[in-house]
Amino acid sequence: MDLTEKFLPSEKLLKKYENITVDNKRNGSLFLTNLRVFVGNQFNLWDIPCENIDYLERGFVPRFSAWWQLLFIPLSLIFISNLVLFFLFVLLSVARQYIKVNALTIGTHARKWNICADPEILDQIAIDIRLNSLVGNKRDGKLILEAESIDDSDEDLSLTLIGENESGPLKIAWMASIFAFLAYYIGSFGVGTGFWVFLFSAMAFCFFVVHRDRKKSNEFRDVEPIEGWIQQGWYFVLGKLNIEIIEAKWSFKLWGTNIRIRRAGYILCSGFLFLGLLITVASSNMIPLLLGITIGVPIYLIGRALSGIPRPWKRMALRSATCFAIAIIVVLPCLILMPLYNSATVKLPGEFVQGDSGNGWKRAMSQYDEYGLGFASTSFFLYLDDGEDSEGESDGYPAMLFVIAIKVPIDLDERDALDELDRQFHEMSLEQEIELNTHIEDGQRTTKQGYSTQYVIYNGTAKSERIGFEDVGYNVTQGAETRYIGEVWKAPEYNLLVVSMGIAIISSEEVNDQTGVGPIDDLVDDLIPNKPTETTDMKNWNELYDLIPEIVCLQPN
Repeated sequence: MDLTEKFLPSEKLLKKYENITVDNKRNGSLFLTNLRVFVGNQFNLWDIPCENIDYLERGFVPRFSAWWQLLFIPLSLIFISNLVLFFLFVLLSVARQYIKVNALTIGTHARKWNICADPEILDQIAIDIRLNSLVGNKRDGKLILEAESIDDSDEDLSLTLIGENESGPLKIAWMASIFAFLAYYIGSFGVGTGFWVFLFSAMAFCFFVVHRDRKKSNEFRDVEPIEGWIQQGWYFVLGKLNIEIIEAKWSFKLWGTNIRIRRAGYILCSGFLFLGLLITVASSNMIPLLLGITIGVPIYLIGRALSGIPRPWKRMALRSATCFAIAIIVVLPCLILMPLYNSATVKLPGEFVQGDSGNGWKRAMSQYDEYGLGFASTSFFLYLDDGEDSEGESDGYPAMLFVIAIKVPIDLDERDALDELDRQFHEMSLEQEIELNTHIEDGQRTTKQGYSTQYVIYNGTAKSERIGFEDVGYNVTQGAETRYIGEVWKAPEYNLLVVSMGIAIISSEEVNDQTGVGPIDDLVDDLIPNKPTETTDMKNWNELYDLIPEIVCLQPN
């Protein structure tokens, strides 16, 4: 850039200072005219009318930018459990403010600039600017420092401007976004990661803003952004291979607007990713985001491939093949992962849950929990038969059926699950004060859907007057005969392991303690035991036994 092209008719160069530092950026320059001060570096050029300068300040300013706090503060929080590293980054954060350099601050009502150089040079710049402002404001309009004026013809006043790097903040923003999502994903398993989600999200937002500001600045100054270190490395490799570097800038006109195909691909890809993320968070399922990646990434790569037009067909073919390979590497794992996030559960069909007006069975409780945005889930159902019909008359004895479906995309062994179920039976019998008298049967059978099951059946005797759990239970007589069944099977296509456990009363005893007074009833029970009666009723046990194979595995609508 030739500064003389920006000079006004009466404007004349007075002094110039090169190889100074402007706002912590090296290789800066300062040009003083009779009207203005030009301050610039490789990235920016400012022209400051002398009459607008509010103050000049000589002193010390921080050597490092406040942007370093975006690194030191998060690192100190990350290593808060490690006292050495924590205090190290805290110390660096504090020390940044005390590491200062000599500087001249030029201030206007809008902003200020920090100029760093040798103290003698800074003092001379301050004197020149003060004299310029003072004399330039005289009524006679006398041009200042004429004796020191430099002949423009002998001086090169060109200043080369380069764009600010845009790719660096953008890469950091995307990496912070990925870390924020990973923290959110880990949190979906029940781990407390809310702080990290917030931290990385805030970092991503800040660096997206930095990227946008740099892009707008480059567009305003009509300069190309400087290459990032990845692009520089790639250009270095191409140079070593003696391959011509051709910038990828192909664009087309649409409704009078010039559209760069690479930029268009990036925007469309970002839109699909954002939409997928939004639906994933709203639905707590990973599939929309995986679908957004599957659609968005190929669109972005198509834009990258087409942006190379025009090029020799061999280079276009190589560029297209590379983009296709990258698309396969990204898209194929997404397609493989999608089925793992399909929801799955179990259900006892409605014709087998008829209530008091039918077979007496009703669903008393249901609960569905997801983990890892659909990667794993548990379904819990409780079905009851209270042993009474719609008129309140006896209809067999109470029975209950627990059904648990565990969805996780790993191979769970039902044999191990059956052994665990057997162990749980014995623990539950102690909790429910039930004596397991007889191990009646081990067996196998097939469900309605064709899954092979394994089951175990026990006979037991109630030692208390109530069976069940918390608020779901029934009063029974001591000595009542109970029967237990545990059954387990796998549904591989749904990644489900189904565990069912049933309890049924099949007989009772004649009760002798009828007073309702605890001490008296205990005394009577000790002196006169309950008498066995012929009250065996296998109806609800048989229904329970027949219900379990009717359970179906499915994907919810």
